[in-house]
Amino acid sequence: MQPPSAESSPHDHVLDHAARRFNAQGMELSTHAQFVEQLGAVRPAICGLTEERKDLLFQIYQRSFQVVAWHLRGATRRRGHPLKVVRSLVATVLNPARPEIAAPSEIDLLSAARGAKLRSLHDALVAELAAVLAAGAQAGQVRDCDFPVAARAILGLILWTPVASHRMPPAKLFNRPRVIEALQDLLTYGRAGDRSVGVEAPRLDLAPPSSRFPASVGSPDFQSSSREKVLVNASYLLNRCGGWRAPPEEVSKRLGCDSRPLRELAGDKAGLVRACQARTIDVLYRILEEAFASGRTTDVAAFACAQALAEAYLREDVQPLRPFVGLEALSPDDLEALRIRWRVLWANLRGRQVDAVANHQLRERYYDLAPLIWTALCGWLASGLLDGGDRANDHSREVAQLMRLGLAPV
Repeated sequence: MQPPSAESSPHDHVLDHAARRFNAQGMELSTHAQFVEQLGAVRPAICGLTEERKDLLFQIYQRSFQVVAWHLRGATRRRGHPLKVVRSLVATVLNPARPEIAAPSEIDLLSAARGAKLRSLHDALVAELAAVLAAGAQAGQVRDCDFPVAARAILGLILWTPVASHRMPPAKLFNRPRVIEALQDLLTYGRAGDRSVGVEAPRLDLAPPSSRFPASVGSPDFQSSSREKVLVNASYLLNRCGGWRAPPEEVSKRLGCDSRPLRELAGDKAGLVRACQARTIDVLYRILEEAFASGRTTDVAAFACAQALAEAYLREDVQPLRPFVGLEALSPDDLEALRIRWRVLWANLRGRQVDAVANHQLRERYYDLAPLIWTALCGWLASGLLDGGDRANDHSREVAQLMRLGLAPV
């Protein structure tokens, strides 16, 4: 592989440009046709999820993994200390002067063989980085943790930060050098005000509310499914496949029921996205309110909140929608209304963080970038690259501990 620099091939330059456009705007039809022509495909696709579009996605994702691998190996050669390897990896991959990588959000759209190829590239990166962390722990340079989960989380933050940086308005607040510094600081020292103090937080109840469709909607087989179950499954499809496979027909197929009641509930795909986004914000509010209830100290509440948020995105029966998925389906008015709701939620979180900083329970540095970092983290958690399964609770705790303590020895 050529180094990701000015010496890269024209083909790689096209993929790098496509990755940046994909992160910023999604894969628009006109943009896709332009890139397909530049890559020399037989014919440009003008609509739908065609084989040319899948081929472009595969090439972009493969290029992203190769770029990260190139930088990881370079950081490992240059830096002896594992924390310096991680800091160097963050700085070089996210350097705004270098080609931008694409978050592999839609691997499930590809063929089984291509999906397996990309996952093997990702798993090789995980193994390589986990080995660096494990060696560091043996030398007393890294705190003991679940190294494969920590490695996946680090790679997830790196891969999804460009998307979050583009799509978290206002973008001017998130200048890339400061974001790089914030990630390096977080992964080294975490957010805890006093890292020497152990924190145990309860596992929050993520059981959804028991709301159901009104009896007048749909057929008996559909009435037995709760509104929550429908929106969870729609969110899962949107998270794994972007906007390509989440019309009501696909959700109905996953649920095994008729699509007509779904159309009555949500109408078109835009209606489904609006409903899933509204549910996501409600889920996050429930987690936030429950975490900070019962007079818990802020450090305990923050840990409980982080653990519950990670678990929610890892569990298929709870999974909310990624914050930036499906937005292209919304009208300008709907998009602005959604952004206002997100801003209110983040303002609520910021107020709690300010109190925690004042009480020395959270570190002050970069706390204002928490929305961007958690947006990137949620994008990764919902991607399927960390399989929650029956270990969702254990994995979510590891992710929360990484956010709280970083990697430095305690």
